[in-house]
Amino acid sequence: MKSLWSIFLCVSACCHWVASAAPSFQADRSLPNLGLRIRILGNSTPEPLPQPKVHSYTVTRNGEKSSYDMFSVPEMWYVSQHAGQWRDAAGNVMIIARPTVQLPVVPETTFSINGIHVTRDAYEKMMKESGVPVDAASEEALSAWVASFTGITPSGVEKLKTSFNLAGAVFFPSEDAKTLVWAFRVKARGAGAQAKQPGWHVVVLQVNDGSPLRKVRQDVESFVIANIAHVASPAESGGGGPKTLNNSKPGATPPAGAAMPGREEVIKSIENMDGWWYEEAANYIFLSNIRGAAGKSLIRELQKTLPTLRQAFAKVVEPFSDKTEVNVVRIFESKEAYASYVGSAIEWSVGCWMPSRRELCILSQGSDNKAEKERTVVIIRHEAFHQYLFYASGGVQDAVWFNEGHACFFEAAEIDAQRRVEVKECDKKRTLLGNLNAAALNIPFILAADHAQFYSGDDRQRGLNYATAWGLVYFLHCGTSSGKTAAYANILSKYRAALRDTQNADAATQEAFKGVDMKALQTAFTDFWSKGGTTKRFRVN
Repeated sequence: MKSLWSIFLCVSACCHWVASAAPSFQADRSLPNLGLRIRILGNSTPEPLPQPKVHSYTVTRNGEKSSYDMFSVPEMWYVSQHAGQWRDAAGNVMIIARPTVQLPVVPETTFSINGIHVTRDAYEKMMKESGVPVDAASEEALSAWVASFTGITPSGVEKLKTSFNLAGAVFFPSEDAKTLVWAFRVKARGAGAQAKQPGWHVVVLQVNDGSPLRKVRQDVESFVIANIAHVASPAESGGGGPKTLNNSKPGATPPAGAAMPGREEVIKSIENMDGWWYEEAANYIFLSNIRGAAGKSLIRELQKTLPTLRQAFAKVVEPFSDKTEVNVVRIFESKEAYASYVGSAIEWSVGCWMPSRRELCILSQGSDNKAEKERTVVIIRHEAFHQYLFYASGGVQDAVWFNEGHACFFEAAEIDAQRRVEVKECDKKRTLLGNLNAAALNIPFILAADHAQFYSGDDRQRGLNYATAWGLVYFLHCGTSSGKTAAYANILSKYRAALRDTQNADAATQEAFKGVDMKALQTAFTDFWSKGGTTKRFRVN
């Protein structure tokens, strides 16, 4: 089995770690959600764990097609056991986990794909009915859990001397050249302590800076294991949980979408991460580690504007169903953390919609002045449309010209005090007007281009592709109200209807432009933009 540890560490080529001393463990950290006070990896930053990857399947039964979002059983299990992760500048990674249940084996009766992928409901039902709790009294059970969680088979169990605060501590030797694993149990205090004896916690340390494992093990056992202590958990203190923007508990009335699948998992992903907090709005959850009042004002603005903008998306591009989803927006303050999270393939980006993780990830462009804040907002508007369209189309992949064209279209959206949305011409206009003939000739290419083709070429070509897609979408919305151009007024609605029927972006594009004289369209497009487009703003509501 491929190591789940290797899957979730997210160690990618995008992060160029600098040389440093051996891993250090200095300041105590209280983690009330774990009931622990423990020394975390020194000079490290908390690292969010990506949400389980979604695998979409279409199943045909008796001639009827049904779509399912499914998840890897090992991945869902790993997330449920994972409790916190920190990385230092040298790439060393420390994980704390809570062994509560063994990695499940998918039974034959469970609806699954390849015996691995199951629906969320099937997974939860399976765990409830046949999940095997980790026997806290069995070293064999704990070793089996460690092997599943790390992908490393322990060669034994070494008992360690324990401090006054610990009921037990063990080390798991193995042949792995970089990974060290310990488990410990804190002592419960007070009345009824024996009845509420805590279970095991596990510390996994991957040493990536070349430090001798013998020395690192000695340091962990001397400075970390020996100083672990119990702290009051949320159940004991009546507090705890991930922080909100105001460092307070969430309000008593949850926002719209609060009962949606995955909401609690998203919030739980930051519950032990210093500096991370969350806020909610209708159908949105914002997660961020932005510091300072200016950065947090950005989130407040998004709370007010994104739900309104989403309503505008729905009026311009109607969804295929009224099903609503929780929209996750994760905003990173540092380039390093963003790059590590999204991976090397798109480390160059400053924002992306990750459909397989169902997350919109943004790298803050700074918040110290109005221009920096506006750049971040423009990126979020663009990516938020991609996020909306994914759900609006039921997970069906839209044509890239339609998707990118509308994402650019909404970059320049403005919301007034009455929550009315107007769309003006965006900064793509300069590129478009400077290359108008080339853009007109580029229309057949972008209509046929897949994602790889659209994003290929140098920066100039990609810039032209974006400008062409935006210019075409803007023209079809704003330049087809009368005269000869009225023949193109229904292209966008025909595309959506065809996509709903065919579930195929290429077929939908062909249907939308069926009977359209391409040369005449290119001429109309050029005439519209050679006159500067339209001075009227596109009003959504």
